[in-house]
Amino acid sequence: MLFSTHSQQSQNLVEGEALPYTFVRFIFAASGWHQLAVSAISVAVFLLDAAPIETQRRIIDAAVKGGTASTILTLIAAQCALIVAFSLSKLVMNVYRAWLGESATRALRVLIEERLARTDVPEDHPNSGTGLAMIFAEADDVGVFVGSSISEPIVEAGFLISVFAYLAALEIRMALLSLAVLAPQFVFVPLMQRSINRRVARRTQTLRQFGNDVLAAVPFIGNGRNVERLDEVFALDMGVIKLKFSLNFLMNLTYSFGNILVLGIGSLLVIRGQAEIATVITFLSATGKVVDPWNDVVDWARNFSVAAVKYELIVQGIGVTGGDGAPKPKVSLAKDRI
Repeated sequence: MLFSTHSQQSQNLVEGEALPYTFVRFIFAASGWHQLAVSAISVAVFLLDAAPIETQRRIIDAAVKGGTASTILTLIAAQCALIVAFSLSKLVMNVYRAWLGESATRALRVLIEERLARTDVPEDHPNSGTGLAMIFAEADDVGVFVGSSISEPIVEAGFLISVFAYLAALEIRMALLSLAVLAPQFVFVPLMQRSINRRVARRTQTLRQFGNDVLAAVPFIGNGRNVERLDEVFALDMGVIKLKFSLNFLMNLTYSFGNILVLGIGSLLVIRGQAEIATVITFLSATGKVVDPWNDVVDWARNFSVAAVKYELIVQGIGVTGGDGAPKPKVSLAKDRI
């Protein structure tokens, strides 16, 4: 049955007994040509997602300009067909992505387990907790991202590009204004994401050490150091939460101002006879539709950064070296506070 077993590419990775030393190499080693297939489906998804914007404009235009009932019904039928096609293609894409992610997670867990098994680490060794953390928690965070690593930006960025290109063809001034509203996000998103990455790396290593102490039979009750580690994890988690919600706040603020500007300038253009009401409605609808894809692009970049950090920590944890045989550099854990 389709998607009932793990991918052959992930099995080949396991049989090769070699864990790639960069996250990008791991993505392609674990998924192979499937990335091309899911990317092709992704192209169909974003095209089908963008197409209803035009049919919606034509429906409104036909109603305002006295179009016939048959024309409107035909456009509505086309709109329904596009929605069904989009939903089905997205369903296939999501299942395909999840299958690739689960296959990669399995391969990563098996490789970590085999590498740790060859080191003959006893159960009470301080590093045994690190191994368990890598196998159960960190491998899942890294592996599940493989399925969407390429197709996600194709879907969302492709949709955004197609929508803004379409809007530019309708009214270039309003399209440029919509793009200008998003411009500040290119500044504050990367800055805040780097701070999140540092916290994620510190949190992962702190939890590893906590697990090491527990499995090494370090007295847990009354152990002040363990309590300190839990307090540190709490502080790191709250730091990440505050950064994420602050990021969402700034993004939502720019979206809201963007809608106000589009509505105001569009209304002025309609009054002056330089734009049609259907065009303004289309812009409002389109700018509303780009919110989720843009958020998804930001989330993808965030998740990619976090997954890359965790993969780097896994590589360091099992002693994988770079292509020149030298140990890979450690992840920067410079402390910062926001």
